[in-house]
Amino acid sequence: MRVKNIDIENFKPIVCVPIVDNTVARSLETARVLALRKVPVIEWRLDYLKELNDKDAIINGLKEFSAICKDNVTIATIRTKAQGGLSSFNESEMELYLSLIANNKCVDFIDVEYFTYERPKKLIDSLKSLGANVICSNHDFEETPEDEMILTLLEEMDCSACDGVKMAVMPSNSTDVTRFMDVCNSFAVETKKLFISMSMGELGKVSRLAGNVTGSCITYGAYNKTSAPGQMDYKKLMEYIGEDD
Repeated sequence: MRVKNIDIENFKPIVCVPIVDNTVARSLETARVLALRKVPVIEWRLDYLKELNDKDAIINGLKEFSAICKDNVTIATIRTKAQGGLSSFNESEMELYLSLIANNKCVDFIDVEYFTYERPKKLIDSLKSLGANVICSNHDFEETPEDEMILTLLEEMDCSACDGVKMAVMPSNSTDVTRFMDVCNSFAVETKKLFISMSMGELGKVSRLAGNVTGSCITYGAYNKTSAPGQMDYKKLMEYIGEDD
């Protein structure tokens, strides 16, 4: 997929930096820095914001974010507490917000926590009808499921109308990391969707550097503060995978 003259392809990872500031103003300042430094993908983690319940502040902020990041691929994410974020929105509140974001067409992708919803495919269809690109995500901060379960979850997300599938897991040992990477490789070879994967924590750091093996099209790096265990400094990550700062 080509977005804003940036190619996003499985097995050719590019760097994404999540913005995790707690106010809209600070977030936009960070966005300006990251845009100036030509970070390919910028994710705004809206669940970190104190103003999250102020719809006007969020939409106005997203419009400015869109203008600042006119040359960067952008993702809007509201991560729930159950999936490692800070939002306590219930299902209906989340659907309302995601639809509002989609309708305003301020970002290139919207993250949808697939298994948070009773009818996720209906939500994705609705967001797609509003012109949004959707990334289905699932995060497990407790464990790395068995191989068959990993594949089942990935395939279920893949069967929706989404544009990308994302999975993050927590390993207990090095074997968890290597088998997760192996399952990801098998899935990435078969899927026609964009694929994002990572094994989290210190043990899983290698997976963040191995998108060319796992098939992941995006790898996440940190600016000032991490949004998930095991994230590396984005500059080091960009240097490692051969992107200019």
